[in-house]
Amino acid sequence: MKNLKSILKLGVFILFIGIIVSCSKNIDPYAQYTPEREASMIKEWKASVKSNKKMHLDSTSTGIYFIRDTTKVGTGPTVKAGNTVKVKYTGLFLDGSVFDDSSYHGDGTMTYVHKTDRMIQGWEEGIEVLSKGGAAGFLIPSAKGYGTTGSGSIPPNTPLVFIIEVLDIK
Repeated sequence: MKNLKSILKLGVFILFIGIIVSCSKNIDPYAQYTPEREASMIKEWKASVKSNKKMHLDSTSTGIYFIRDTTKVGTGPTVKAGNTVKVKYTGLFLDGSVFDDSSYHGDGTMTYVHKTDRMIQGWEEGIEVLSKGGAAGFLIPSAKGYGTTGSGSIPPNTPLVFIIEVLDIK
């Protein structure tokens, strides 16, 4: 019984020391998310898209890269400020993992007033290349997304991909 108490005391002491040591380490969980890492990720993504002959990579004048879905070009005027836009979308990290999707919310769509409701800058700039019925995949650098601070599950300096289909423009 005396040995058991000694072992228990030693175990509690070791646990206490472990907690103190782990709390004293000042580890930045986002240290790996640097602008250099982001630039490398974007470069690799662009190279993989360019190597696929079925995809055509284009860009806006502000640095948003996009791949149009040639089966869903859309018709009519493109999205403009003040339009009420109904979309289906999926938000992904460059590794393909999904962080958000319109199917997670209500009826599977999202309706917003373009450049009035709060959207990330890259979304607002990119969607302006789409018409009603059009779809595209957009690579949004972090400076046009959630920047150096990140947001929720999105770490700082993280480029994002949004696949957006415009269902309606009013």
